Amino acid sequence: MKGLKIGLNSILDSAFPTGGPVNGSDDTNVQAGGFSPSTLLETFIPGYSHIHRILLVNFGFDVTLVVSFGAALWVSARILKSVWTVLAGLMKSYFMAEITVSSKDEIHGHLIQFLAHQYKISSSRRLMAETPSKSAWELDNEDTESPETSTDATGQIKWLNFSNQEAKSQPRFTPAIGSHNFWFDGTYFQLKRKEVSVLDEIGGGGAAAFKDKEVLTLSCFGRSTDSIKRLIQHAKGHYHLGHKAKTIIKRPAPKDLRRFGGRGSWVKIAERPCRPMKTVVLDEARKMDVLADINEYLNPTTARWYANRGIPYRRGYLFYGPPGTGKTSLTFALAGVFGLDIHVVSLLEPTLTEEELGMLFTNLPARCIVLLEDIDTAGLIRVEAPEETTESDDKRDFNVGDLTKAFKKARVASHEGRVLVMTTNHPEKLDEALIRPGRVDHQVPFSHASQTQIKELFERMYTDDLPTTKIVIAPDSQSDVLTPPMTPISVEFEKNGHGGEESELEDIARRFSKKVPENMFSPAEIQGFLLKRKTEPRKALEEVGEWVRGMEGIKKGVGRSFGEGR
Repeated sequence: MKGLKIGLNSILDSAFPTGGPVNGSDDTNVQAGGFSPSTLLETFIPGYSHIHRILLVNFGFDVTLVVSFGAALWVSARILKSVWTVLAGLMKSYFMAEITVSSKDEIHGHLIQFLAHQYKISSSRRLMAETPSKSAWELDNEDTESPETSTDATGQIKWLNFSNQEAKSQPRFTPAIGSHNFWFDGTYFQLKRKEVSVLDEIGGGGAAAFKDKEVLTLSCFGRSTDSIKRLIQHAKGHYHLGHKAKTIIKRPAPKDLRRFGGRGSWVKIAERPCRPMKTVVLDEARKMDVLADINEYLNPTTARWYANRGIPYRRGYLFYGPPGTGKTSLTFALAGVFGLDIHVVSLLEPTLTEEELGMLFTNLPARCIVLLEDIDTAGLIRVEAPEETTESDDKRDFNVGDLTKAFKKARVASHEGRVLVMTTNHPEKLDEALIRPGRVDHQVPFSHASQTQIKELFERMYTDDLPTTKIVIAPDSQSDVLTPPMTPISVEFEKNGHGGEESELEDIARRFSKKVPENMFSPAEIQGFLLKRKTEPRKALEEVGEWVRGMEGIKKGVGRSFGEGR
């Protein structure tokens, strides 16, 4: 024991030189130079010498031994930490590769989702719990929720209640802030998450730190970043694997975020299933014309063809017609067909300037659809009257000339490779310079529904609800029907010569279209009527005449625009 004590004292002497050998023969351990571990500890711990003497006299226990051992461990740990820091720095500088990803870029979300959902961070004991926001489409696919029905066992209506929806929602677990290690494809990776204040990055300047930015750093052993690149590419593929049948809608970010530029200028606001082209109520020839034109434009060889002839590689479309005729619907269907995101710009946004509009277009991806809705009602520069501000100013009156000038200044049409779609209800109000060739290369007219379109709209509404095989309605019948008809099949329909339940739907649709005047109602108006009877095609046929008379009165100004409850 005495030898161990002398050894520990020697370690302390090397860390705190005193200039003399250890005496060790009395309770004060006085050294030749007047210092000892006890006197040194007395300096840092007042009263230590008295405690030491009491324990030594009464119990024969020299507490200096324990304290000296702890001090030796502390010194050794400090030395090892310093050595490890130096070695880790050398290893990171010369024997490791790394790639950094900012939370302003989409890749950040791809990596986080990949780590959270595929690997579950099973090797990490430090996780961050998040409540992910979900769209209505994602809630419909919740694995933890059983399918809801609208009727109970007795056939009575069951009112759905979503008060405990949040309790059912599963949290998402992601790596916590700090360092994490994991294996992927035979390679050992280190992941470091760090939060950085935006205020620190822009150097102050009086700007407010309105949001923290996160930085992800991926590193691995080796002098090449190929392994990290493969991981990132795999994460992107994993993310988009569940988005192949989705259309992503983006809008400009808030003004405070737009000023930093980059992809952060746009934020995702929605993600919905791709809209089938067959659901767009438009003449088939016009649909095919637009589809073929965009398909040729997006072909990679087309860009080279344009460049060889010195023609600007751009394509603009103007969809015009009454409200509710399918202009925006066609845009979403086109995005689904070609797998493009939609970037929507509202020209009524009061904070949007000409310079920011140009910046937004500069930060668009190489392939996308840019949608400018209702350009006849909006502009970028408000016309301020020289007199005192009036009530009309609050209604954001813009003139078309200023809008055209803003488009010229923002050079909207000069960004090549994107599909620009503008919609308007009143093409006659547009300045010719705004829709000249070079800005608008293809004009597509939309009109109220024809009888053929009305019939197609009806059939589309009820195709999945009526069975495809003939059934016999009887009290004891059992049939696998998704949504059974609300009324029995009539003898009249059975004798119409068509044969089969699908033919009955065609017959109902034909009779329905005959009762709706052609080119009077928009597809949206007809669809609104059908949605209130979405499981009752026969009821829709019975009540459409009364609805038409009421709507005719409203359009002539003798009816009311509300209260149509059937």
